[in-house]
Amino acid sequence: MAYVLGGGNNESDGFTFAIANFALQAMHESQGLVDYTRVVTPNQGDTYKVPNFGALAYQDYDPASSPGTGFGPAPGAVEQNPALAQGSIQATPAVAATAFDVFYSWTTSFELAATIGEELGGAYAEKVDQRVCKAFMSFPDSSTGAGNTGNATVATPDGFTAVTALATMELAADASGINGAFQSDTVLGLIRKIKQNYVVAKLPGVPVVVLDSNGNDGAIGSSMVRALGELTGGAVGTAGTGGSAITTLGEELLATGQLSNLYGCRIIFSNFLVDADGTTYAQRYINSIIQSNCLVGAYFHETAIFTVLKEGLQVKLGEKPGGLQMWVTGLAYMGAGVADKRRGGAINILQA
Repeated sequence: MAYVLGGGNNESDGFTFAIANFALQAMHESQGLVDYTRVVTPNQGDTYKVPNFGALAYQDYDPASSPGTGFGPAPGAVEQNPALAQGSIQATPAVAATAFDVFYSWTTSFELAATIGEELGGAYAEKVDQRVCKAFMSFPDSSTGAGNTGNATVATPDGFTAVTALATMELAADASGINGAFQSDTVLGLIRKIKQNYVVAKLPGVPVVVLDSNGNDGAIGSSMVRALGELTGGAVGTAGTGGSAITTLGEELLATGQLSNLYGCRIIFSNFLVDADGTTYAQRYINSIIQSNCLVGAYFHETAIFTVLKEGLQVKLGEKPGGLQMWVTGLAYMGAGVADKRRGGAINILQA
């Protein structure tokens, strides 16, 4: 029997709830970049404030030599980084609107609700990922000038240095010979150097590395294809079997599109690495030369990027004038931004 919208038993509400339920299912089944960020909700307005405090270090102290307040020359206590900076991450609206004939709802209502819900939920998850990838542009391009300038550091009272901003990593063309401290012409070489720099920055846990899966199909190719080639060696043949063998890591990459552990890093390949306006490649430095054909990825700890959700996914449904079509709109209000540049950095990926 057909399921009629607008019937006498609130059928239209059931249809709306069905769409929302399938949308939620699609959202929960997706594994997006938002899972590796800190998700927050602004208390007032659409802007979330993130306080940033400078790195602190303990210094040796001798109370016998520094009586009273203890402040003053060594071995007293030096007041460190008293200024408290405050970053802002703003959420902005996003919508997805469509329509369908009422006759579809009379014949395939629940399948129609499932289809619409899955599309809205999947598109919402993609939109959040796009906002996260756009936030990568906020990491400074430290690879300018005569060479990659590396990590920005500040001296601490304990005699060492603390990182205030992570260096930009650079992925150059294959076999280009560009292999500096923060540069590599192979994906695997880049990951090794990212892990090293992550340890140098004294960051906890496993770094999340985001590279491109849809890069240039020309001479360079996407980072995902390059990584697969480096991991498998072109699917090296197994002696005596006449077949081909792929490494365990290569099989994981083919099956999931990710690498859960490569040199102590989690590698995620995304389709949404673009520049700020989402239409052209970013202008960034590779080997100290400004390039207008770069994608910008990132490596970071999960506390480096915040996702601000003012409102999660909402689904609204209504009848168009004339009564022959129903409109469906998905609404969202979210944003993403870099909260702490000490805990993440950009990856400039050459595309041509």
